[in-house]
Amino acid sequence: MVVLFVFARGMASSSFIVLPFTAATSACLPLSKPVARRKQVRRSRLSCGCKATGAGDDDLAVRRRLDRRHVLLGLTGVGAAGAINLGGLALAAGESVPATCVTVPVTDKVIRCVSADGFNCPGVYRPEDVVDFSALPPPNGPLRVRRPAHLVAADAEYVRKYEAGVQMMRDLDATGDPRSFKSQAAIHEAYCNFHYKVTAAAVAATRTAGGGGGTPEIDFDVHFSSIFAPWHRMYIYFFERIIGELIGDSAFALPYWNWDAPDGMMLPPIFNDASSPLYDANRDPAHVTAVMDLNKGPGAENDLPLCTDDACVKENNLSVIYRQMAVDTALQFHGNKFCAGGTPGSPGSLENAAHTAVHIWVGGDMGVLGTAGRDPVFYSHHANVDRMWHLWTTTLGNEDFLGAGAGTGDDWRDTSFVFYDEKRRPVRISVRDVLDARRLGYTYEERETLEWQDKRPKPATGIDRPTGPRVPAALSFPVALKKGRKEYVTVERPEEARASGGSSKTAPEVLVVDVTIDPCEYAKFDVLVNVPKGQEARVGPQDTEFAGTFENLPHGGGDGGGRGMGRLTLTYRFALRELVEDLGCGQDRRLDVTLVPRAGEMVVVDGVRVELCN
Repeated sequence: MVVLFVFARGMASSSFIVLPFTAATSACLPLSKPVARRKQVRRSRLSCGCKATGAGDDDLAVRRRLDRRHVLLGLTGVGAAGAINLGGLALAAGESVPATCVTVPVTDKVIRCVSADGFNCPGVYRPEDVVDFSALPPPNGPLRVRRPAHLVAADAEYVRKYEAGVQMMRDLDATGDPRSFKSQAAIHEAYCNFHYKVTAAAVAATRTAGGGGGTPEIDFDVHFSSIFAPWHRMYIYFFERIIGELIGDSAFALPYWNWDAPDGMMLPPIFNDASSPLYDANRDPAHVTAVMDLNKGPGAENDLPLCTDDACVKENNLSVIYRQMAVDTALQFHGNKFCAGGTPGSPGSLENAAHTAVHIWVGGDMGVLGTAGRDPVFYSHHANVDRMWHLWTTTLGNEDFLGAGAGTGDDWRDTSFVFYDEKRRPVRISVRDVLDARRLGYTYEERETLEWQDKRPKPATGIDRPTGPRVPAALSFPVALKKGRKEYVTVERPEEARASGGSSKTAPEVLVVDVTIDPCEYAKFDVLVNVPKGQEARVGPQDTEFAGTFENLPHGGGDGGGRGMGRLTLTYRFALRELVEDLGCGQDRRLDVTLVPRAGEMVVVDGVRVELCN
């Protein structure tokens, strides 16, 4: 769904539902009296060209660069009149952020692609030509089986077909065929690099008659919300079907890069043959034959306990995957509803954890959202991201968003997009069409044990734990993170959780971190809980106290360059239920939190708190 913040001039249409943005309408129950209080920061007009920014001398310098006003947005229909951006509301000087939230379902009638700055929207279609996916014949015959990419190398005939299909897609690049490899890669750039906008008409419907002023459009991105998983499932599905059509094999299925298994934690060999159409010469050369490390990033200073062999790296990776998958609610796994305006975006663990780390590890085209779809390994990477969703709902028995009516599960399921299929037909497909992979005619081969299931972290050894009362650490927000300087804050836990000695799976505790970043910059920081000051280097991903990592995959790149915002405000939730249980602090009033910066010169933490999510 789209969430639009509107100015206090009234509401114009009864077709939109107005919800106050308060604790009552939040998916989480906020803590009433946090130890660390957040200062109110007025949001101002912002923009960026996704250029590299220098390091600042102090916190104020970083905040000022994030709040710069002298560059105007180069967006169609917006310009100097002001714009509403995903994750940050652009307001005229002196205006304040309103406290009402308007929701509408996201459909092809609400969003549109804008060709500008050298970028041409792919797959343009006439609305009257669109067919509904539900009206097409369902898949028949056996399910297509997606196999592990590192194992299919032994199947020469399969590899030959796969390479032939991708080459045939590349051969269509100059024809304008929407099935070409270039067009398919541009789809990802369009939806993930701010080329799609929520239409002015949709925004205008939220204003009163005669409200005056220009009508802004809203940047749309399929990341940072619960749209992430279903959109990518749709995208990969049609890519797979196009290859099958071109090679004349309706049973063809993409291989998945199972980086969640120790034997799959390297770039699959089929993507590292320079003579193959599956090859991309832009990948990080230091990583193409190395064991993947999901806890590192390019140039990041990482003082975690050092691994001396690949076995240790793989164990750390399995712990990362465990944390990603061992979340209790759809809100934690998928993220919040799509939001624009003053409400921060909120990615889920499926997006923020291994997904982003793999992109960064591969580097090159994969390391930037605007060009990620140009690397053929992208599609096998996202096939495994899709598999993680499939396993979360099947093997782990979790449920996607439930409920009916506006603002709940129905809005999510009714979200729809248009893709060209293998027959060159524009097809409208909704989230409800893709909730079960088997209804799309495919499944996953599971040859290997899911080792991450048994990698629940354990409390760290070798830590000198204080025996007396801890002195609360106060931190004034916002605070700019700086590599080499850790930040400490003590947060209170919800009374309901303390009273019962911990939280439940239906309403688990989460540590919520509000962060503002430059969307065009790689950013990363780790979060530790109840680690005494000065002992952070004794705690790694295999330890309970290591709550997790926030990591941003940069925007920018591609034909359109860096068309985006000057800042991106996000909220991320770190799971606490098992952490509190394993540390034996279920009745403690407070938790000590350590923020450990790893990468990024423009990272500002706006607040830290504990909530109960349901």
